[in-house]
Amino acid sequence: MESGLRLTERYRLVERLDDGGTMEVWRAWDELLGRPVAVKLLTPARGDLHRTFQEGVNRAAGLSHAVLETVYDSDQTRDAAGRLTSFVVTEFLDGETLADRLRGGPLTASEASDVCGQIAGAVDAAHTAGVVHGDLRPGKVMLCCGEVKVVDTGIGGIVRSARTSAGRDTSLVRAAEVETADVRALGTILSACLAPGTSEALSALAARCLSPDPPSATEIADLLARDDEPPSAVFAAPGSTTGPAAPNDHRTRALRPRPRPRHRRRGVRLATVALVLTIPGTAAAAILASAPRSPGTVPPSTPANAVPAPRTTPPRTEPAVPDPAVPDTGVSDALGRLRPIVSRGYASGEIRSDVAVDLNNVITNLENDLTSNPNVDVGGRVAQLHDKIVTRQRERGLTPGVADDLNRVLATIQT
Repeated sequence: MESGLRLTERYRLVERLDDGGTMEVWRAWDELLGRPVAVKLLTPARGDLHRTFQEGVNRAAGLSHAVLETVYDSDQTRDAAGRLTSFVVTEFLDGETLADRLRGGPLTASEASDVCGQIAGAVDAAHTAGVVHGDLRPGKVMLCCGEVKVVDTGIGGIVRSARTSAGRDTSLVRAAEVETADVRALGTILSACLAPGTSEALSALAARCLSPDPPSATEIADLLARDDEPPSAVFAAPGSTTGPAAPNDHRTRALRPRPRPRHRRRGVRLATVALVLTIPGTAAAAILASAPRSPGTVPPSTPANAVPAPRTTPPRTEPAVPDPAVPDTGVSDALGRLRPIVSRGYASGEIRSDVAVDLNNVITNLENDLTSNPNVDVGGRVAQLHDKIVTRQRERGLTPGVADDLNRVLATIQT
């Protein structure tokens, strides 16, 4: 791929961030929503992984946790040679990886406990939802403005298996085995964060993670999230004994962002989507209300002792000629009729959630432009909306019936 390329007429590639491999990672610009994003493309040479890759993306998109990377979108495109490639769009994380941070030296015990506790919480949330990472390592952990983010959950194992398979079967092993692999990887990360002799308790926990019978991600998250110093026996491997924790093993929250409850966060997201999809056609009414009106004539007040003037027949006036610079309010009416179609389609499962949000954004942008700019190219914008409906139908983001209903409304607009 090359800089400047636009994917699905929306995501413009700006800068390549990796050195190649099974995935290309790009900093990109979302031209629809005006925000930076990360675009991760599966190498076209691994066309055999398209289906598995998409399944992993779908699993990751269903997760909601403050420490897990947010998935925005996914699709397929073709490279310069015409080869099909899959890609996923995620939030853009501006920071350094934990691997980069560790090149400058190990963390303190409190920092290691904080960072690894957050990673364990994210892994626990993913495992609870039936999603595994499969390639957890310091390079997959981002440190951004005091926050910790785990990236590539759900697709890490797919990419790793493709990178190391050498032509063998790339199907993932059983989920339970990969969950254990994630926990052992977490123990490796914890061990890498610590300097020798830093903390006997944390070193013992890392050893437990690497043992044949490791604790679960839930246990690790609970232990590392404790504010008080846990007994060293809690961290020790079964049957082993350890002395009291080192004096510098006091835990702090220096790197931990403010906790955000998972259920509340999910509820906020659902409420936001519901709000977008159920906004009534008030924007059309606002446009009509703000349209120029002919000034009304206010009759002068008549003194009480004045003699009434004789009644005369008012002169005939020609109908007002509409100003061609003012957009036809029929456009606003049509846009207002599009919203209920999108809302019903989403509620019935005939429109995918991301497509419903996309269409509502386009409708809102056109309504706003009609209000602020009387010279807006209505015909061109309506044609773009029609093309988007056709594209989304081809991508199976909405059913042909809903597409027909939307296009029938668009056909009523006189441009």
